Amino acid sequence: MQKPNIFKNNNLQTIDHNKKYCYLEEENNSIEEVLDELFNGKGYSYNKPVIIKTKEKEWDTYIVAKTKKTVITLENEIIKISDIISLERKKD
Repeated sequence: MQKPNIFKNNNLQTIDHNKKYCYLEEENNSIEEVLDELFNGKGYSYNKPVIIKTKEKEWDTYIVAKTKKTVITLENEIIKISDIISLERKKD
């Protein structure tokens, strides 16, 4: 009787536990999640108040539109998504 072939991954890497490792998360993912929630949720995005913080300025506004790289506020200001440090949705 022949033994069945079982897949074995030969590219496994061992971790040396005597070294310190640091795994970082990108904060930008949380910004994208908030934007997705605003635009995919019920109602219009400009009815939902947000606080946008960048290095230069802070806005207490509503987001009207979003492209791949920017958001447009109700005051017609264009903000690059990559410049946003934090994006919080205010309680209605």
